[in-house]
Amino acid sequence: MKFMSSRRSLLKLLLSSPLLLTNPFTKTRQITAQTLGSNPDRCQYFDKNTRLTIAMWDFSWLKANHPDGAYEDLEKRVREAHERGYNTLRIDCFPSHILQGEVTFSKNYNPSTDLPRWGQTSVDHKCNVLKRLSQLAEYCRKYDLWLGLDAWDKQHMIGHDEIIESNNEEKTFRKIAEIWVEALKLMRDAGILERAVWIAPLNEVPHYGVSKLRSIINIRKKISESGQSNPDLERSMDEIYKNVNHWMGEAIKDEVKNDNIPLSYSSLGMENFASRVTDIYDVIDVHFLPMIIMDEMDKKAFEKTGRGASTFSDFEALLKYDLAEYSKIWNSVCKKNYAKMLNEVRDYHQKALDNLSLPSGKKLTAVITESFGPCFWPDHPSVSWEWYKRYNADALRIVASMPFAGSSLSNYAEPIFSLWEDEDWHYAANTYFLNAC
Repeated sequence: MKFMSSRRSLLKLLLSSPLLLTNPFTKTRQITAQTLGSNPDRCQYFDKNTRLTIAMWDFSWLKANHPDGAYEDLEKRVREAHERGYNTLRIDCFPSHILQGEVTFSKNYNPSTDLPRWGQTSVDHKCNVLKRLSQLAEYCRKYDLWLGLDAWDKQHMIGHDEIIESNNEEKTFRKIAEIWVEALKLMRDAGILERAVWIAPLNEVPHYGVSKLRSIINIRKKISESGQSNPDLERSMDEIYKNVNHWMGEAIKDEVKNDNIPLSYSSLGMENFASRVTDIYDVIDVHFLPMIIMDEMDKKAFEKTGRGASTFSDFEALLKYDLAEYSKIWNSVCKKNYAKMLNEVRDYHQKALDNLSLPSGKKLTAVITESFGPCFWPDHPSVSWEWYKRYNADALRIVASMPFAGSSLSNYAEPIFSLWEDEDWHYAANTYFLNAC
């Protein structure tokens, strides 16, 4: 298949309707699944009459909201999200920081030497989190965007990052709920909850939530020592997940019962969701960030660009590689294994959809907010986005045919990365997603 180099040509190919080719800088460029004639009963996110097109702005929206930061002009960035076809921003709303009042974020990033990364802060700065969040909500109201409210900073909420003993599990996770409840009261008074489309008590519960539970550590150790799967131990692990999720969610659900805001479970991938949440949950947030599919020759080629290049490399490791060669190999391997990668997308997300029915009969609504891989990507002049963009856009088209109520396009779909500059790529993919179901 010959891929067209012109983004404009691609846009016209995918979106031939004159309605979709309006001036990209006007507020009329707002399109929902309903206005495009899709089936709202299958596609819409609860009462929103549309699917959600989600940009993951995580904690970066606030940490880089400083002079010369990527989010210095917050209104401009929200307007750009609207122009790119996004209708939802997934953010860390910093619930425990809201209760602090003024907080300080310390410099952790040097733009002249470091790769762009989430949470980058290039200068020390102070802010009142509730006031900034109120500003963001007001801009979202102006440009017709919603907010998915998550929290990343478990350590700040519970006061430590140590192993949690079994006798402290319930107390610890109910404390997280208590913090949320107090923050939600303030957010309601500030008009923020009017824009909320979900509340997720903690990002990626398997990683941020339970990875340091003594009970989980012990179970994983037993499974590892046995060298084989153990259904009884796996059921015990699921029960711990279920308890943790219920302890975090119960008070939150009660607090927002009159706000009609769904409660979301933030996963670490395709899990046995039905065994890990209770009926207080409404949404499953699926994350899918796989490594590129490669054979042994491909791994050796990657390793020649730098030790560990064929594995899960973070931003610090990536910066040490021969990035021009790394990019060349990535594009080549992606092209070679493209059919397998797309099949993996389809199979993975279908399995996720197969695990949405709770024992009570309640059917959970699925969204995708971290996609489609890889997790870490070097945003560097020597690295081409070409095959990354092809893969992510095609992956979105695959899940667009499935009954997901919302999806992101990339974990790099935010202003701190240069991928944000390709407005047509975002807009074409998001509009396809809205119109495909």
